[in-house]
Amino acid sequence: MAPDPAAAAPLISAVQVSRTFTVRGASGRRKLQAVDGVSLAVGRAETVAVVGESGSGKSTLGRMFLDLLAPTAGRIEFEGVDISRMTRAQWRRYRREVQVVFQDTGSSLNPRRSIGSSVSLPLLHNLGMRPAAARRRAGELLDMVGLRSETFLDRSPLQLSGGQRQRVAIARAMASNPSFVVADEAVSALDVSVRSQVLRVMRDLQRDQGVSFLFITHDLGVVRAVADRVVVMYLGQVVESGSADAVLDSPAHPYTKALLAAAPRPDPTVRAQQRSRLTGEIPSPIAPPPGCRFHTRCPLAQPICREQVPPVVRFDDGLASACHFAGDVRSGVLAMPAAATGIGTTGEAG
Repeated sequence: MAPDPAAAAPLISAVQVSRTFTVRGASGRRKLQAVDGVSLAVGRAETVAVVGESGSGKSTLGRMFLDLLAPTAGRIEFEGVDISRMTRAQWRRYRREVQVVFQDTGSSLNPRRSIGSSVSLPLLHNLGMRPAAARRRAGELLDMVGLRSETFLDRSPLQLSGGQRQRVAIARAMASNPSFVVADEAVSALDVSVRSQVLRVMRDLQRDQGVSFLFITHDLGVVRAVADRVVVMYLGQVVESGSADAVLDSPAHPYTKALLAAAPRPDPTVRAQQRSRLTGEIPSPIAPPPGCRFHTRCPLAQPICREQVPPVVRFDDGLASACHFAGDVRSGVLAMPAAATGIGTTGEAG
């Protein structure tokens, strides 16, 4: 899909990016298409959530934004400049401006370094601060994310809880004064109460410093809390995108409806039979199905879905959906059957 036309002069964007891996098997080498022709733009001080099941390509897309993976085709642009063609000075600035918060803080924080040392490293190497000034700034960053510097500066990551380590990871990511942060499942392993605290920290940072986030997650509850826009991926492609309200409250793609139906509901009156699940696994990206890639699991699939790639249908509120019957699905003319809502146990919901 093309970037949101309302997003003028985006901070960072993916332009028709694809990423192919070569895998070896019994039949020899084969191509695995992890991301296929995805375009996505993130504006300044905006949070874009990318959702989908495991294997949808969302983390691979995030790694291309970070330049940890190079696109096989297409390009990543930062402030309108192709990052593969940047000068040395532009590249150094890009590395300061683009940061990441990983899911597993147990492995992303060095247990042999104190918290103060871990947070100080970007200040020493990226900003050229002297050690004493870097330590003071590290303390300020810890205070900013709700960790008292006098208590935590000299502690080891092994002495911290999961929520505290995630706050440290956010403080370290913010040390270089970035304009864009990729948060890859950054709160999925945290308890609900700790998760809300970490999300509040990220929202405050965005409000106070204008940071943009690419929020990769499978938790639609988190998406509703943090996202301005939502991009739904399936088997390496974007199948739906739009504002958070449009995607979460009035989707037009059957897959998005299935993700929403699979999200946990704190309502004991919702019976299990009302939340039946789609059957089947996400197809292999080595041999994706023809036509609409979701047709093998879609309860609304028709012959055209198996034969033709669906066009992108755009609605007046900015929602874009790659489905042959998007208008009918959104209007309710075609309704998802009760026995086919939700995601089966073989896939991650949301």
